[in-house]
Amino acid sequence: MNLNRTSAYFVLHAKSYMRSRSALFFQLAFPIILILLFGAIFSGSSYSPSTLIVQNESPSVASWGVVNAINESGLFKVHVIPENENLTKYITNNSVEAALLIPSNFTTNIYSGGKGYIMLEGHSNPTVASVDYQTLNGIFTEINFRSSNTTQKLVLSSQIAIGNTGKTINYYVPGLIGFTVLSTMFNMVYTVPNYRREKLFRQLSFSGLTKSEWITANMMFSFLMLILSDVILVAIGIYVFGASLVLNIQTILTSALIIFGGLFFFTSVGILAGLVSDNEETVSVVGNLVMFPMMFLSGVFFPLTFAPAYLVTISKFLPLTYFINSLISVLDYGNISSVALQILWLLLGSAILFIIAVTLFSWKQK
Repeated sequence: MNLNRTSAYFVLHAKSYMRSRSALFFQLAFPIILILLFGAIFSGSSYSPSTLIVQNESPSVASWGVVNAINESGLFKVHVIPENENLTKYITNNSVEAALLIPSNFTTNIYSGGKGYIMLEGHSNPTVASVDYQTLNGIFTEINFRSSNTTQKLVLSSQIAIGNTGKTINYYVPGLIGFTVLSTMFNMVYTVPNYRREKLFRQLSFSGLTKSEWITANMMFSFLMLILSDVILVAIGIYVFGASLVLNIQTILTSALIIFGGLFFFTSVGILAGLVSDNEETVSVVGNLVMFPMMFLSGVFFPLTFAPAYLVTISKFLPLTYFINSLISVLDYGNISSVALQILWLLLGSAILFIIAVTLFSWKQK
C-alpha cells in the first residue's frame, strides 16, 4: 500500500465530500434534527394536559368532588357537558378521544357503602386510551387512599373505541395517507431543479405550454397516483390488519376532497422550495428541512397528545396537522360537519399558494 497515494486521495475525497451539501446534511444535520425532535417529543420536560369531556349524571358533593380532583390534578382540562346530552352521539359528532361518564347510580352506590363505577368512554387511539386510563386510575387511587373508609370506592371502567375496533391501525391509515400527500411536495422539490438543469423547461416553453398548465398537469397525475396508492393503503389496512374505517359515499368523497386540497397545497410548497436554487443538493437540504419536522410533528406516525406543550403549539401551525386531523375525523368517526371549516381553509390556502407558485415560477434558468 502506497501511503502517499492513499493520503492524497483521502484529501481529494474529503474536499469533494465537504462540497456536497446533501451529504453533509444526511451525515451531520439530519441525525441532529432527529435527536432534537424525538428528544423534545419524548423527554417529558413539559406536559400539555389533554381535554377530558365529563358528563355527570349524578350531581352531588361526592361526584363533583371527583370532577374537581381530576381538574385540580393538572393532568386534564375538564370540560363538563349537560346531563341530557347523548354522550355517544357527542363523542362521534365532536371526534372526542376520551369522555368520562359518572352514571346516575354513582351517588347512591357511594353513600350506601358500595363502589362507584365511573366509565371512560370515547373513540381514541389505543395508545392514548391506555395512558388516559392509567392516569385517571392513578387519580382515583389517590382519592380512595385519602378516603377514611379503606374499602375501595371509585372504580374506573373503560369502554374506549365506540363505533370501531379500537385498533391502532385505524389511526395509522389517515397518517400514512398524509405521508403520501406530503411526498408529492418532496417529489416537486427535486423535479423543478432537475428540469432546469436538463433545460427541459426551455423546451417546454417552445411547445406553447404555460406555467399553470404544466403545474396543473403534474397535479392531475399526482392526484391519480395518490388515489391509487391510498386505495391500496386503505385496502391493506382493512383486509390485512383489520382496520375499521367509516367508508360510505359521503366520507369517501370528503376524503378525496381533503386529499385534493392537500395535494394542491403541498405541491405548491414543493415548487416554491424548488425555486430556492438550481442546485439539487441545496434543494434537497431545503426539502428535508421542510418535510421531516412536519412529518414528525403533525401526527403522521404517533399522536402528540402527551408531547410537551410547546411542540403541541408548534404542531398547530403546521398544515399537515389539520390535514391528518380532518382525515381522522372523517375516516375514524364518520364526522364531516366538524371539519367542514378546516377543509374550507385548506382549499382556500391551497388556491392562494397555487397562485403564488404560478406567479413566482419561471421557465428561465437562474
